[in-house]
Amino acid sequence: MLVKTMNQRSEVLRKFIALAIASAYVKNERSVSVLILAKPESGKTFMMSRFAINNGIVFASDLTYSGLVDLLGRIKAGDIKTILIPDMLKLVGRKESTVVNLITFLNELIEEGVKTIHTYRTTVDFGEFVRCNIVSAITSTDFFATRLDLGRTGFLSRVVPFSYAYSYEDVQEIFREIMEGQNFIEYEYLKLRTREVELPFELAKRIKENITDKAIERINRSGGLELYGFRLQRNLQVLAKANALLRKDKIVREEDVAELERMCEWFNFEFNILR
Repeated sequence: MLVKTMNQRSEVLRKFIALAIASAYVKNERSVSVLILAKPESGKTFMMSRFAINNGIVFASDLTYSGLVDLLGRIKAGDIKTILIPDMLKLVGRKESTVVNLITFLNELIEEGVKTIHTYRTTVDFGEFVRCNIVSAITSTDFFATRLDLGRTGFLSRVVPFSYAYSYEDVQEIFREIMEGQNFIEYEYLKLRTREVELPFELAKRIKENITDKAIERINRSGGLELYGFRLQRNLQVLAKANALLRKDKIVREEDVAELERMCEWFNFEFNILR
């Protein structure tokens, strides 16, 4: 259930998810994986489900190691480009050995890709590196309970975080709209085609100075990490290209970087108020 006020305040989140999905269509770039964090009932799953009807999307309510392996053939064929995971706790809430095995495999899938699978039963060689990106979500409580595991396995360094909260006034307005029965859903249909997008050096420099440098300091502080920000810079550059792609442009322009500058207040683990 998502109501009018939640929809309005979540516009920046909606656009962020759209950019992550569109990043899979930027030619010669690695698509960007993201982690969305908020309290329960904040509309994370609902907002992600709005995109589930698009081609190339798998909405995974739960995911195991073997389940992920089973998807590799479809990923290689191009049928799957992005996996939506609305509840990361289902992945990281199992016994430690299972979690480490799954997350390290997921890390490989979203970073350099998976080429060969060796198990006690079989060996599969795909002949090339098979990869896709993920859009994942977790509640604030579950994140802080599993933060050390997610950080130790390297997962947090591979995703762009987006944390948020609602103001007291918005919470009261959402309650009012629920009582009035103002509930609705609006699906997002993205018409995407693979395209090469150019990023001028000056705009890449602007991303580093105005977004990466500030965001990585806040990510390290609030997440207890010690990252340089190399992956974040690359991911942000791809998201800028994704914004240009959504505009059907072949070059990143100032408005694409400005969109990321608008979002960067939430590129951390500080749960700032949506506005």
